[in-house]
Amino acid sequence: MNKQKFLEGIRLFNEHKFFECHDLFEEIWMSEEGSDAEFFRALIHLAVGCYHMNNGNYRGAKSQLIKGTQKLEPYKPEHLGIRVAPLVESFRDVILDVERVVQGQLPPDDIRGKPIIEYQ
Repeated sequence: MNKQKFLEGIRLFNEHKFFECHDLFEEIWMSEEGSDAEFFRALIHLAVGCYHMNNGNYRGAKSQLIKGTQKLEPYKPEHLGIRVAPLVESFRDVILDVERVVQGQLPPDDIRGKPIIEYQ
């Protein structure tokens, strides 16, 4: 794994530059094999889900965020220096809010903030 690209992907995610983050994590994902490839695939799902949220596609966002959090479960509590457990828990809250938006029970502006990737 290219550590510089990895750290850049985290920075882009945390700055809510989800399209660019997706591209970078996809580049890393395509060069990985096995378990780490699935880990990057999960991060890609999260970035795409956040991108959809930013563009008002809440159904698409929900689908991608669910896929991403499910794929991250085996990597809890930490993987490659990323604190996975709090990331998954934060996105579970966001998924609940997105579902409420889809059902017309919550205004989109009330979705809890987009979680950040904590790297140590």
